[in-house]
Amino acid sequence: MLQATAINLIGSVLFALAVIHTFSTKFFEHLAHHSKHHRRFWHLLGEVEIVFGLWAMILVVFMFALHDKNFTLTYLDTLDFTEPLFVFV
Repeated sequence: MLQATAINLIGSVLFALAVIHTFSTKFFEHLAHHSKHHRRFWHLLGEVEIVFGLWAMILVVFMFALHDKNFTLTYLDTLDFTEPLFVFV
């Protein structure tokens, strides 16, 4: 059974927010077209390609805050970024 640690709970909440953000991109694009101020910011939030990268960055920041640098870097070193890099390029 998976133990509910703080990072697991935070990761689950951030993932749920990322999914909600994904389905809200049209709303952010609407804001970008109708806003005179912060147009670029709303457009950035409306880009589907940015959504999970943004929320992954937030997760890494939380990992740095809850654990030490070595824990976070060790975790990141175990990940394979081949597919995300392929999609990015």
